[in-house]
Amino acid sequence: MCRIAAYLGPACPLRDFLDAPPHSLARQSWDAREMASATVNADGWGVGWYADDGQPAIYRHTLPVWADGNVDALGRSLSRPLWVGNVRSATPGLGTDHANTQPFAGNGLIFAHNGYIQHFAHTLRARVRAELDPAIEQTINGNTDSEYLFALVRQQSGSLVERLRATLDLVRAWLAEHDDLKALLNIIVTDGRELAAVRSAFNTPAPSLYIHENWRGGFVIASEAFDTDPGWQAVVPERFVTLRA
Repeated sequence: MCRIAAYLGPACPLRDFLDAPPHSLARQSWDAREMASATVNADGWGVGWYADDGQPAIYRHTLPVWADGNVDALGRSLSRPLWVGNVRSATPGLGTDHANTQPFAGNGLIFAHNGYIQHFAHTLRARVRAELDPAIEQTINGNTDSEYLFALVRQQSGSLVERLRATLDLVRAWLAEHDDLKALLNIIVTDGRELAAVRSAFNTPAPSLYIHENWRGGFVIASEAFDTDPGWQAVVPERFVTLRA
């Protein structure tokens, strides 16, 4: 599993999003309170935003966020109206390397996934590849279920929520062909103008996900609340969320 978060609103310094709050995403890398599995998220971290040209920009590192010497300089230097972040706890068998570190970007989208698909390499990976257009399939660089989910999202059409819904419908149909497979499927995706997210799972309880509709003047979606402000609300399982600036 991982911890994920996203912000959309007035320009926000990276440090205010990443590590300034009392229970920030960075703190959740070593002090997560609602993890369904694992204890720390020490297998890399990353953050995505949109550059001045309107295209996604991603910073990723395979070190845990607390060990990355670039965090302070990045946090003080970057300010953006949209952030998508991830601190990673790698699923056993999926390598801790740059290609497997989130967030992912492509086709103008930024994507983060908290969860896993059980026995992905032996069950759904071939099905996903067979579903993908060659132009999308050839852009997959790693071997995580998360990157394959992102490829499926990019394959779909419609609004962000429609693309998320179509992706999960496919995945659920394929999972149903196998006995007792489990999947955790919390996802955040953005095109730079809006954020879409879902809290979902298959054959197991969904991971935690919260939303705050006025956090420092903007929206935040996060695996765990950043602070004790009463504005944080748990997202209902199997609920899709769309946020627009």
